[in-house]
Amino acid sequence: MIFKTRTRHKLIGSDYSAQEPRLTAFMSQDAGMMQAYKEGKDLYAVIAQSMYNNEYWENLEFYPEGMEIELDGKKIICGKKTHLHEEGKARRSSAKTMLLAILYGMSPATAGRRMGKTPEEGKALMDNFFSKFPAVKQLIDDSRAQLVSTGYVEDWAGRRRHLPDIFLAPYEVEYKDQEKQLGMVFNPFLECDNRSFMDDKLRNALIQASKLRGNKQFDKLAEELSKEGVTLSANTGRIAQAERQCLNARIQGGAASLTKLAMVNIQNNERLQELDAHLIITVHDEVLVECPAAYADEVEKLLPQIMIDTAKPYINVPMACDPYCVDRWYADVAGSSLRKEYKKLEEKAEEAGTSLTRDELIAKLVKKHPEYTEACIMAAISSDDDIVL
Repeated sequence: MIFKTRTRHKLIGSDYSAQEPRLTAFMSQDAGMMQAYKEGKDLYAVIAQSMYNNEYWENLEFYPEGMEIELDGKKIICGKKTHLHEEGKARRSSAKTMLLAILYGMSPATAGRRMGKTPEEGKALMDNFFSKFPAVKQLIDDSRAQLVSTGYVEDWAGRRRHLPDIFLAPYEVEYKDQEKQLGMVFNPFLECDNRSFMDDKLRNALIQASKLRGNKQFDKLAEELSKEGVTLSANTGRIAQAERQCLNARIQGGAASLTKLAMVNIQNNERLQELDAHLIITVHDEVLVECPAAYADEVEKLLPQIMIDTAKPYINVPMACDPYCVDRWYADVAGSSLRKEYKKLEEKAEEAGTSLTRDELIAKLVKKHPEYTEACIMAAISSDDDIVL
């Protein structure tokens, strides 16, 4: 059950919805992303539209309300989120993977593999993304330039993340014989970049290393130098990791800064104090508050509003929060969510004029939630009480 409230108390939770993509839009000020949020569109569907060069609706998880589709030989008018669009859901999912891949500094080939594509397809999709959202590419380039210049990057609040590995030399060489290595004359006026004296042998080894292309060439050169009593080591991986981390440090760091500011405002809010509501913990971008059950409804409305209002003076992208009220976190959230989904499936089937059995509805939930067993799902929808999954 993870966390359980005291007697006659409730846990009110609220988390920022798509916090990092929203901060990406804000920090890049990309016109396409900003417009998507202003129009209330699904950003991942907008990204998928740019990747696949198709219509917006073709990348939605559900067919748009009012659209006529053919199902089982019958023409049906879709309601709001009544009919799942499998192809659109898949394209939207790949767009989400692409954005996360970019934020985490993945290569086009790695991003392609994550989406089940070839390296060439991954590169083409990433190129499409950057062509439609050029300010995001500029944000990446600016982040790397700042890192190379200063050794750190800053989030929107000015909080710094130091990544000193960016200053490492790509390759380092030294003699295996430590007595020979330590016995070399140190001259502070020579080779001040690494503050060590190098003879011709080590200098030539570094020149050879600078011309390397790929791991196989490195291994071959390292083996040759080892026979001559020289150790060759590479820092290229650590340098590349620093480059990959620089954008994510700004986005995730910015998310942390916003959540911390929200925590301060929650703690200092006079109305929450009057309602005896206390901040107890955060889980990523989610905030948990405990309060007497009698005040739960008001706290559930107030908490997300404080979090949204926290961002307004600083961030010109609309933020959103998803609140909930439970006795136990995380068990109640999961059980309650499954019951709500089951009820929605029933209502959608009735609106569409289709007849689905209980087993068919459960099968849909099992397919959508592989993290739960069928027995867990059946127990959740069969109970009116909160259950532990």
